[in-house]
Amino acid sequence: MLPNVTTELPGHQNSTANSTGVFDWEPFSYYYSPWRELQLVWVTICMTLGTCGNTAVLLTISSVEELRTPGNALLCTLAVADILQVITKCPIIIWLMMRQQSLSCKNDGYLFLHFVYLTGSLFSVNIIGPISLDRYWYICYPLKYSSIMTRARTACLAALPLLVTVTNMVLVPFFEPGGGFYFFPPYAACKYTGQAKTGRQATNNACYGIVVLVMLFCYFKIWREVRRQQARHRQLLPQALTAVDSGQSELTGTTRQTSLSISSAGHKRGSKSSNKVAPARICDEPSRSSVELSVQLALQKVPSEFKQRMKTVTTILLVIGVYFITWLPYFVVILRQAKWGDEASSSSDGPWQRFAMLFSLISAFSNPIIYTRNRQFRQGLLRLFRCRN
Repeated sequence: MLPNVTTELPGHQNSTANSTGVFDWEPFSYYYSPWRELQLVWVTICMTLGTCGNTAVLLTISSVEELRTPGNALLCTLAVADILQVITKCPIIIWLMMRQQSLSCKNDGYLFLHFVYLTGSLFSVNIIGPISLDRYWYICYPLKYSSIMTRARTACLAALPLLVTVTNMVLVPFFEPGGGFYFFPPYAACKYTGQAKTGRQATNNACYGIVVLVMLFCYFKIWREVRRQQARHRQLLPQALTAVDSGQSELTGTTRQTSLSISSAGHKRGSKSSNKVAPARICDEPSRSSVELSVQLALQKVPSEFKQRMKTVTTILLVIGVYFITWLPYFVVILRQAKWGDEASSSSDGPWQRFAMLFSLISAFSNPIIYTRNRQFRQGLLRLFRCRN
C-alpha cells in the first residue's frame, strides 16, 4: 500500500512528487493492490499478443503472393501502427507500476516515445476510413477495382491519415511557442498545456467522427449491393429452371415425333415399336442432366465469387467494429476533457480514464485473431510457423 500524501489532483500546477520523492498517487487508487497486479498482467498480455500477432500478419502477407493486394497493404500499415502502440506504451506502464516513481516529461527519450504512441494510436483510427473505401470499391466495382486501387492511390490513402496524425499530434505542440507538458497518471502520458490543447482534442474527435461517417457510407453501399446480388440470384434461378423445362419439353416433343414416325414405320414394316422408341428415351435423359448441370454451374459461379468477396468484407467489418468499440471510451473521455478541462477530473474520473486507455489496447492484438477467418491467411500463417515456402 502506497502512502497517501495529498488528495490534490496532479497537474502542471501541482508537483507530482512530495519532498521525500514518493510519487503522489491520489486520487488514483487503482494503482493499489490488487488492481496494480491485474493491470500488469493485462498490459503484458497486450504487449505480447500485439507484437507477435501483428508481426506474423506482416510476414504472412509479405510471403503469400495471393495476399499482396491493395487492401492488405492498408492492413499492413494498421499492423505497424498497432506494434508502435504496444511497444511504446506497455513497457512504460509496466515500469511505472513496478518502480512507483514519477516520470518526467522533460526527458527527451520519454517524450519521443509519447509522440510515437500518439501517432500510432490516432493513425490506427484514421486508417479505418481508407480501409472502408477499399472494401467499398472491392465489392461495388469489382471490374474497375484494379484500376481504382493503383499503387499510387493506395499510397495516398495511407499517407493522408498519417499526415493528419503527425500534424495534429506532433507538429502543433512542437512549433507552438509557450507550450509545455506535465505527467498525467491515468494515461501514463504527457499532457499538453499550450493554447492549441483544446483544438487538438477537438481535431481528434472530428477525425473519429469523419471516419465513422465514411464507414457508415461505405458499408451501407455494400449492404445495398448485397441485397441487389441476392435479388438478382433469386430471379435468375427460376428463369434458368424454366429455360431447362422448356428446353426439355421441346426436346421431348421432338423425341415423341421421332418415336411416332419410327413407330408408324415399324408397324408398316411389321416390326415392334418398343425396340425403336427405347433408344430415343435413353438419349433424352443425358440431354436433360447435361443442360441442368451447365445451368447450375453457371448460376453457382457468380454467387461463389461474390460470397468470397463478402467474406473478406465481413472480416474487415469485424476489424473496424472492434476498433470503434474499443476506442469509443477513450474518445468520450477526450471529449469530456476538451469541454470541461483536466480540472474536472475527480477521484471517480481517474479509474475511468485509465480503463479507457487499457481498453483501447484490445484493438492492438485483436486484428490477427480476426484475420484467421481468411483461409489463405491461415494457410500462409501455418506455412510461416512450419518454415515452409
